[in-house]
Amino acid sequence: MAKKIRIGIDLVNIPRFEKSLTVGNFINKIFHSEEIAYCESKRKNGNASFAARFAAKEAFSKALGTGLYSQGVGPKDIWIINAVNGRPVLHLSDKMKEILKEQNIKDYDVSLSHHEDYAIANVVLYS
Repeated sequence: MAKKIRIGIDLVNIPRFEKSLTVGNFINKIFHSEEIAYCESKRKNGNASFAARFAAKEAFSKALGTGLYSQGVGPKDIWIINAVNGRPVLHLSDKMKEILKEQNIKDYDVSLSHHEDYAIANVVLYS
């Protein structure tokens, strides 16, 4: 039997997104501490890395079909940590994993990219 897949994609305009990064406590409300540490370590592309990670959170919620703030789940329940080889790896809170289990989602993957003014993320969910 073929696996059912769901996909989500999101595109972020980096200059527009940079304005959000300077507002109040936005970074700490949206990003996991490990994401913050990673993005802040990127002197040249830190804001682009934040934008790509935000796009991943949106893409994940689109693939799931719930939206980012539904079912009591927020953006910090989805985060990206880079593997040693640089590949982005999607991490989820226990609450999010329970939602995936309820929807029979067995695995997931993410791809990120950014160039000049845009960051993009694609998420695939497998059942």
